[in-house]
Amino acid sequence: MAPEPAAAASSPGTKDGSAVKIATGVSDQTRVVAHMYAQQLRNQGIGAEVVDVGRDRNELFDALQAKQVHVFPDFTGDLYVHVAENETPASPSNTPTPAPTASEDPGFIGSLAQLLGFTGETGPSGDDVYDALPDSMPRGLQILNQGPAENTDRFVVAPATAVELELGDLTSVGEQCSGMAVGMPGNYADSDQGVKGLESYYDCQPESAPEIVDYDERVDALLNNEVQAAVLPESSPVIEDDDLRVLDDPNNLYRPEKLVAVASEGLTGGAVSAINGITTSVRTGDLAMMTRLVSGDNPEMTPEEAAAFIREQPR
Repeated sequence: MAPEPAAAASSPGTKDGSAVKIATGVSDQTRVVAHMYAQQLRNQGIGAEVVDVGRDRNELFDALQAKQVHVFPDFTGDLYVHVAENETPASPSNTPTPAPTASEDPGFIGSLAQLLGFTGETGPSGDDVYDALPDSMPRGLQILNQGPAENTDRFVVAPATAVELELGDLTSVGEQCSGMAVGMPGNYADSDQGVKGLESYYDCQPESAPEIVDYDERVDALLNNEVQAAVLPESSPVIEDDDLRVLDDPNNLYRPEKLVAVASEGLTGGAVSAINGITTSVRTGDLAMMTRLVSGDNPEMTPEEAAAFIREQPR
């Protein structure tokens, strides 16, 4: 995909005077956020262009370190696991706890708590993950401000199920769990966020935990009561559309996924400020709106159009 053209700039966005190149990141949502960054930078007279270097984090970090791009949006939990397991930090003395050996490895989904040294009955909070990110960054890279928008997985039930079983948050689900089927994403049920985590953190042993890899099929299974609960991203539009109930997770079973930007240290202060301004303005509801607007076979808007639309919404 050809990069979106940079506007004429009156202020430098990088220390070498070049336009800020923003990678589209790992998802449809980050693609929209990348365009929001570019639009905000241009509004402040800073040249910016959006480029697609792939959705794989290895590709994104390679492009960032090769100076093909200067910044990309991401989500904190998966980002931390990637850098802890795949990147070399600039300050080796501050390296995180080594990843478990192959025989101990609980899988990508379950490894965050271990990497951060959480081995009890509670997991890391969003701030725990964010605070650990700067020291895990490779040389020349930095973590910008964390925003309030979350794409964290959640334990979701239908309203009728919540009322029938008198469910409040996840601490109330233990006694009812033995009669529940919980639909989970692929490679999830055996992870630390799956059956093992539910039992350890909330004394919940579900009757079954079918892995339903396809997101739409997992949603349909929940809506049709084929499962009584499902693990869905917090920013899923269906939660609002069908008035689904998200059970709070006070013990932090699920990996925090908050919006953040990974950037080169070659950005100017003005560019960093503009990018931080967008990250901290995006809400979880905005992520859901991004999914509505740009996902699927016949999206309503292009990512660039969606970015402009969301930026125009009242804050």
